[in-house]
Amino acid sequence: MRVSRQVVEARRSRLTKLLLERGYLPISELCEELDVSEATARRDLSALESEERITRTYGGALGEFNATFTSFRERLREGMDAKESIARTAVSLVKPGMRIYLDSGTTSHAIAQELRLHLPERLTIITNNLALLETLGSLSGAKTILLGGQFLERQSALLGEEAVKAAGEQIIDLAFLSAQGMTEQGLWNSQRDIVRLQQTVMKRAERSCFCLDRSKLGRTAPEHLTTWSKVGTLVSDISLPELRQVGITLKPGVLLHSQP
Repeated sequence: MRVSRQVVEARRSRLTKLLLERGYLPISELCEELDVSEATARRDLSALESEERITRTYGGALGEFNATFTSFRERLREGMDAKESIARTAVSLVKPGMRIYLDSGTTSHAIAQELRLHLPERLTIITNNLALLETLGSLSGAKTILLGGQFLERQSALLGEEAVKAAGEQIIDLAFLSAQGMTEQGLWNSQRDIVRLQQTVMKRAERSCFCLDRSKLGRTAPEHLTTWSKVGTLVSDISLPELRQVGITLKPGVLLHSQP
């Protein structure tokens, strides 16, 4: 049965909106969201690409996230003093022989730089952050594992189904993670595939450590990442009284307050 043009356009408009909200969408999830076959989904993607409403990628589509979200290099310049302070405290948690994870947040760059100065023996570093490779590659006493995935060039990150699958196969002692916001309800991040990868890493990690500066306090983002009950450690330049002011209550010992 032939589908009317109005139905097709409504479906493609919904697809465009989904990509604007979530960024990357694998074909499998796209089919589920729109309740269509893979062939129909690929036709819609081709049509939207020809109209320059989306950018097509292997296995799915990239919406506005990679193109419009502040790039990794631009974010590196924000709050540098706080990130360096947080990094020093974070690295104090790393012990010889550990397998640690560094995510695509910019504080991971500061942590990698700090590891150059204070590198525990027999360290294994797992990451989806391509921007860290130059720094990590110079650490002769460490092994670096790069997760596979869809490459987002402006974000210097690998995301998508391949990254989630690769993370799910890792053994992680300590995961250093980031977020775009923190409220009474927990932590928030900007994009669904980032959240999916982080949640997978949290399941694989013996301990999850979130490294967040005060600019994230009281802010939300499009995707809810986790509740405070699942946060093992918070390293921040924020004090407990400041957290309580926005309704955040932490278990004793969760907060490690970084010093300038």
